Amino acid sequence: MGKKGRWLTGVIGCLVLTVLTGCSDFAPGSLVDPDETYEKEALTSENYTVQDKNSVYEGEEEPPVVTMYLTVGRGNEKDGTDHTWKEVNAYPLSYYEEKKIEPYRCEAVLQVGDELGPLEGEFGYGVTAANATVQLRGAGASGQPQKSYKITIKEGKGKLYNAKTVALNKHSGDATRFANRLCYSLMQEIPQMFSARTRFVHLYVKDKTEGENGLFKDYGLYTQVEQINKTYLKNRGLDHTGNLYKAKNFDWRRHEDSILTAGNQAFDQTSFEQYLEIKGDQDHTKLIRLLEAVNDESLPVRELIDQYFDRDNLYYWMAFHILMGNKDVEAGNYYLYSPQGIDKWYILSWDNDGSFEDAFRKIQDETCSSSWRKGIFPYISAVLYEKLLKDSTCRQELDAAVEDLRKNALSDEKLEEKIREYQAIVRPYVYSLPDRMYARLTEKDYDRLVAGLTDEVETNYQTYRDSLQEPWPFHIHEPQRKDKKLVLGWDASYLFGEGEVSYRVELARDYSFEECLVSEDGIRDTQLAIKKLPEGQYFLRVGAESDSGALQDAYEYYHTEAGNDIYSTMCFYVQTDGSIVVSTYDEEE
Repeated sequence: MGKKGRWLTGVIGCLVLTVLTGCSDFAPGSLVDPDETYEKEALTSENYTVQDKNSVYEGEEEPPVVTMYLTVGRGNEKDGTDHTWKEVNAYPLSYYEEKKIEPYRCEAVLQVGDELGPLEGEFGYGVTAANATVQLRGAGASGQPQKSYKITIKEGKGKLYNAKTVALNKHSGDATRFANRLCYSLMQEIPQMFSARTRFVHLYVKDKTEGENGLFKDYGLYTQVEQINKTYLKNRGLDHTGNLYKAKNFDWRRHEDSILTAGNQAFDQTSFEQYLEIKGDQDHTKLIRLLEAVNDESLPVRELIDQYFDRDNLYYWMAFHILMGNKDVEAGNYYLYSPQGIDKWYILSWDNDGSFEDAFRKIQDETCSSSWRKGIFPYISAVLYEKLLKDSTCRQELDAAVEDLRKNALSDEKLEEKIREYQAIVRPYVYSLPDRMYARLTEKDYDRLVAGLTDEVETNYQTYRDSLQEPWPFHIHEPQRKDKKLVLGWDASYLFGEGEVSYRVELARDYSFEECLVSEDGIRDTQLAIKKLPEGQYFLRVGAESDSGALQDAYEYYHTEAGNDIYSTMCFYVQTDGSIVVSTYDEEE
């Protein structure tokens, strides 16, 4: 073949290669373009991705309920485990906070097995010396007859489910006994949220702390919940050296006297942790920068969210708990997390057993609390959420998250599938000893409650939509003496969009308001002057109403001797000298 023929053959071959590879000068198998520019995308706080890791929840199949055996014994004074099992269970965690001492612990052997005993190949099989310590966990749970426990595996004794801490939660306040696990299971399918691994556990305990060697006692059903800590972050490939805080009575205000950097001479960890428990980096500079931005009235809330939050994570976290009816998330029951090197913060859910509380109240024929405990209103006393909700664009983004969850991750079909699964597992334990002694409902009512959970999510959805059209709740002021008058006052309510709010004011000697001393409608002002009152007890009720007729309660309520709550009502006393004393009710008492 001549040169011309070879040239034609080469051209044809090049054309074929071009068609096959899509690149003019690529050799077969090449990945790099000869004209590669090597342009780079800068990694910034805006494009750095922080997400849960789906593979964490995948793995070997487990039994529906894992059986654990806990043999407890006295340890030694040096490591704080020289206590009896009776002592460990004797006091709520508030006792230790008051005494400023560590909660009592004892040593334990933790073993995993089945109903016949520990199983070969499972954690703790064949172990005779203590491999763990155990103490109470959960501030509220520690005061209940059935306790929750924190089991810490000792160094060098391995891990259980890739963790050193085993949190066993009784969830005695949850009538279903599976709400927390249900929520975490649903979160696993929501990419904007972070979930946690959970499993049902049947716990047996043998007490050897007082020298006895009896039988294992049945402690009933627990839910093991993965602890949110450095190990949790490591298991998801996230920065475990970043900032991590557990919210506790946290309203997103600056709290300059308490939330300080650790290097500040005035820093006091106890004072700091009345709002946020420190679980990660001890440098709080970034947290303080966040709180200063949240409380900066000159900073538009959209800019705040863009700079300091992952918007999808924030909106979907709010939307999820609105739909599940979990009202215990405004000031706590979540974690704040921020990796090093970026400004953004993420909210991780914790302790979701407050979900479906209104459904339980309906079964009990109880009033489902005040109107300010529904829809968006459980959030508005925290400064961050108040700002977010008052911005129309932010409300639209929250609304989009609510609609997406209701249509997809929290659809009736998905809810019913998981509810049926967990009911079948949990119900036999709830109505067997020892748990049946503490069941909050009869078996018949339990079945009614569980059957109505899906409808409750729809009710929560509709309540959310209604709350966007209603006036905001507000506070009633302590009555003030002024000249020869008594001035009744209250904060102004807030209303989205156009329209005005008016107020109805009632004053009576009895909390049923059967005989009103004052009854005024349509008041546009935020105070009403009346003549001075003689000595005695009085009840002041103030309600708000929009032009469209939507009603709202004030935050104040009166707790009767019969145990009922009279909402939107302040009780006060006129003393002999004419001074005013307001009656308050503390749920902690």
